Amino acid sequence: MRAKGMWGMAVLLGLLFAGGVGTAAAAEGVLVVARDLDIRTLDPQRQYEITPPMIMRGAYENLVTFEGTDYTKVVPFLAEKFEVGKEGLTYTFRLRPNVKFHTGNTMTAEDVRFSFERLRNLKDNPAWLMDEVKSVDAVDERTVRITLTAPNAAFLSMLVSPNFAVADSKTVKAKGGTDAADAKTADKATEWLDQNSAGTGPFILTGWTRGVEVVLERNPNYWRKPAALSKVIVKQVPDPATQRMMVGRGDIDVAQNLDADLIESVKKEGKARVVEGNTMDIFYFAMTTSGGVHKELANRKVRQAIAYAIDYDGIIKSLMKGAAVRPPSVIPLGLLGADPALALKRDVPKAKALMKEAGVEKGFGVKLVYGTGTWYGLSRDTLAQKIASDLGAIGVKVELEPREVTAWRSDYRAGKLAMTIADWTPDFLDPHGWAVPFGVKGEAAAKRVHYDNPETSKQAQEAARITDPAKRATLYKQVQKAMIEDAPFVNLIQPKTLIAVGPTVQGYVYNPVWGVDFYPISKGAK
Repeated sequence: MRAKGMWGMAVLLGLLFAGGVGTAAAAEGVLVVARDLDIRTLDPQRQYEITPPMIMRGAYENLVTFEGTDYTKVVPFLAEKFEVGKEGLTYTFRLRPNVKFHTGNTMTAEDVRFSFERLRNLKDNPAWLMDEVKSVDAVDERTVRITLTAPNAAFLSMLVSPNFAVADSKTVKAKGGTDAADAKTADKATEWLDQNSAGTGPFILTGWTRGVEVVLERNPNYWRKPAALSKVIVKQVPDPATQRMMVGRGDIDVAQNLDADLIESVKKEGKARVVEGNTMDIFYFAMTTSGGVHKELANRKVRQAIAYAIDYDGIIKSLMKGAAVRPPSVIPLGLLGADPALALKRDVPKAKALMKEAGVEKGFGVKLVYGTGTWYGLSRDTLAQKIASDLGAIGVKVELEPREVTAWRSDYRAGKLAMTIADWTPDFLDPHGWAVPFGVKGEAAAKRVHYDNPETSKQAQEAARITDPAKRATLYKQVQKAMIEDAPFVNLIQPKTLIAVGPTVQGYVYNPVWGVDFYPISKGAK
């Protein structure tokens, strides 16, 4: 899961630059974006935070991408076509001819091979994406063959990750980069890549001032039609209220970190429009399946009863003010096999009947331990209180225990908690990224609640080895049905992102992988 950090810069920074930003925001063709920047690096093979992917999408490109907002279909991008071997182990890509890097060098298969092997050998946060790659071979100047250690139908979706961006190997090497086995210590290119780009994208990185701004300028020699925008400035404005004020008065074009209350004020003011998009993040409720941790919760009927007792609509309408949807399981809506028809509805009489069948109709006590803070503007304290109230309707007496996040996470990961609420942020958009961690015994989330359903585990792993989308979707539906029945995890919400966009900006679309693609955006004069 990508790290979610923030630079400790004061709100003063946003106001400090308001004069300069206002001038840029008024300019036709110059897009000014404000957000809380969490940038550690802009090296494409090292970056792993929330902000960098939008910069990567502007300056770099991948072999493949998604078709619009259809996240179930991967299509060629820098590759003009690709072929998957019958056994699901080999992926062969034919590159587009005459694609130029920002340096003027022509992209070749060697650049792809170098970029991917550098990703592996830097051994930075995203290096795990290469774990299942056995080899990357430049067959000829325009042909790349990737061989996996085992079939993985999610691999094409993984290749959409900005970490698989193709960089100019000649330039990166000239700046001290290497793809050798000792790259972790030998590579010296990151400092240069933090200030310059070596990609093929529609924009060129011309500077990053840490904690202040990132500047991208139009690539005049782009292989497609040059971008409509001449420049993109991404500004550090950590305070959402300041962002809201600035977009209202036209000092910035885009405010990316507004909560539901601030969005409502934007709508009422009418000076900016609101762009909505579904994230692929989830906020879920977890219950142990171990009798050693909690006797009553080890009973599946009790967990089912609790699942029926939760007021999902109330959470979305009252707590999230409509800024969320509810998937039926841990697999988010918009992915292969995710079917909203599978979702449980609140049914207190049924919940009480299940409690009676389980022999606990008089109720029982349980501790709900959770991390403090907010997530997408939702206070974990408020959510915990809501769940405790809902479960009280069926006799479950919930004791709330908020903890500092590090202490909470430690005990959750160790499988010590009876109940908790947690979030999950994806690294790639394929159901494999949820089905295995949550559905397979011993995997990241499953082990935290001691979940073990051999059939579900088998199906989740089998779905990753099948290349036929229809067959995969069928298996993932079976996995979801079983997990809804077993109820170790109850998905509460899939938040929406709400972004305030100035009136002269057109073509702004949210994307859960890179946040936003600047290429389709245009901006007229005020």
